[in-house]
Amino acid sequence: MAMHTMLINKPPDPGKKTSRHPLHQDLHYFPFRPSNSIVCAWTAMEHIDRNNGCLVVLPGTHKGTLKPHDYPQWEGGVNIMYHGIQDYDKNNARVHLVMEKGDTVFFHPLLIHGSGQNRTQGFRKAISCHFASSSCHYIDVTGTSQENIEKEVVSIADRFYGMKGGFSLKDIWRFRARLVRGQRINL
Repeated sequence: MAMHTMLINKPPDPGKKTSRHPLHQDLHYFPFRPSNSIVCAWTAMEHIDRNNGCLVVLPGTHKGTLKPHDYPQWEGGVNIMYHGIQDYDKNNARVHLVMEKGDTVFFHPLLIHGSGQNRTQGFRKAISCHFASSSCHYIDVTGTSQENIEKEVVSIADRFYGMKGGFSLKDIWRFRARLVRGQRINL
């Protein structure tokens, strides 16, 4: 199943560093498991380096667990739904992924990653898609570290569609999911 597809059009930073994306794990946004049946394919649509906000990853962190996320307390603020990990080992080696047009990186949803600010005058473009086995199952995030993202996503969907509490996070992801190959089982 294609669960989450994006055209990432990172704008030039307006001087407030709001174009950066804090270190996070994509699994924080997903109410389905198991994590080992989910993968992201992230493709550069142009040359991407530290100047225009390349991905930065913490190798090996995909072997860990889902960490608590929230908005970072950054001067200048942060974009809506750009949650970040609140407690990670700051001594963990970072790798900046310099990529050429067409280069693709595949990564696990527990990999800690983010991106820096776009210090150029142009938009930085990439596409990504998260794929999950249709045999994955939805989980209830009530009482977990993911409850904050559920409330935020459902609130946005309620305002956008005027449903006033008519959606759950599971409903939203089920609506977004698209069969790529095989049979739709759970997702």
